[in-house]
Amino acid sequence: MPLEATPNEPTEHDRDAAVAFVVEAVAQLLDVDEDTLALDAPLEAIEGWDSVNQLRILVYLERELGASLDYDRFTAAETLGALASLVADTEAAAGART
Repeated sequence: MPLEATPNEPTEHDRDAAVAFVVEAVAQLLDVDEDTLALDAPLEAIEGWDSVNQLRILVYLERELGASLDYDRFTAAETLGALASLVADTEAAAGART
């Protein structure tokens, strides 16, 4: 029997949804094909990734989530997978507060 996630921990489904959300957001904001975005590739390798677009992505994600992301963790993220983990963790924490 699988263990249930605690209210503060995202489930596998939550993580998958966060991956899809982040990939879609980055593809849309940077005008790149979602199929070219690998979760483990360095963010700097994404066409159009720079400090200005990084902030655009941060603002977009926070607005869509309705919650603030940990800025230090966001700027330390080196891959889309790391960004998706941050989003999933933020959503789980927000859900625990409601």
